[in-house]
Formats: sequence, C-alpha cells, structure tokens
Amino acid sequence: MKYHKLEDTLVCLIGIRTIESPLVSDFISTIQSLSLPEVTVQLVSARSVYGPDHLLGILKITLECQKRSLALSHKPQTDLLLRLSFTNQIALAFDRSGLKKFLPAVVILYSTDKKKLARTRAKIMGYLSTVVDDAVLAASDESRDYIFQLLGSGKNTCLIDENKNFVTQYLIERSALIIK
Repeated sequence: MKYHKLEDTLVCLIGIRTIESPLVSDFISTIQSLSLPEVTVQLVSARSVYGPDHLLGILKITLECQKRSLALSHKPQTDLLLRLSFTNQIALAFDRSGLKKFLPAVVILYSTDKKKLARTRAKIMGYLSTVVDDAVLAASDESRDYIFQLLGSGKNTCLIDENKNFVTQYLIERSALIIK
C-alpha cells in the first residue's frame, strides 16, 4: 500500500473486495470512527473508479476547488462524490457512486499529517484485513463501461479506447466541468 502525494496532501487508497455488513451505513460509520482527527476518510463504489490515477486526479481537482472556494459542496467528500458521479445532484451521486452491499469499494484516506494518516490506515487495515483487495482499484473494462454509461455513452462510443491514459485523462477533465 503506497502513499500518493498531491501537493501537501498525502493520499492512501484501499480496495475492498466486498462489503459484507448487513447495513452499509453502519459499515461507513465504523470505518469513519477509526479515523484520527485531521484525516479525511471517504468510501466510494469501486465501479465508479477507473484506476488510481482517475481517483487521484479527481481528488486533486476537489482539493484545489476547496482552496479556491469553488467547490460544489462545503465538504470535500461530497465534492469528490459529485465529480466522480458526473453530476451536481447529491442523491444521484450516492446512487451512482455510493457504496452497495456485496460490491467492491474503495476507501480514500487523505491528510497533510503523514503520521496520523499512517495510524488511521493501520487501524482501518486491521479492521478490513480479510476483505482488502487492491485489484479492485485497477482500471478495468467493467468500470470504464459503467462510467461511460453514466456519461450517456454506450459501449460503442468512439472515446472508448484501449489507451487507458487517454480514457483516464478524459474522465478527469470531464469531472472538472461539473458546476453548481
């Protein structure tokens, strides 16, 4: 598990094979309760993520918008979810990119304090040890098809290309266009 650096913010991504909790809301509350102050924790559906670079690119936009007071929401977690879902409607964002029972997920941890981030990561990894699977973070055809479906494009769109970097960059730039 490596740390990614976005200017002064460190980010850690954890893939989860499946959410087995009877109530997704309880699972989210438990994960968030393991976080130390100054560490932001967010969980999203893995099918909305086209690889780590896609997620990191959108997080970078969210953090920059927060600095410039241009964010879609007061909370960076909501801004990220909206951009990841290509919408400015919160209910639609939860439906598109929120967690679902028995499906893969991604835990996003970020902070400017590396020690607190590392301790939070260790606590969460201990809790999730049996379901951690970073393979869900990989850019897959399934997630690409799902995301393009959100954009209103079918599987046969000319933008769907075998070049993962092109697709990733397109999705990041497309998420930057979401406005209030």
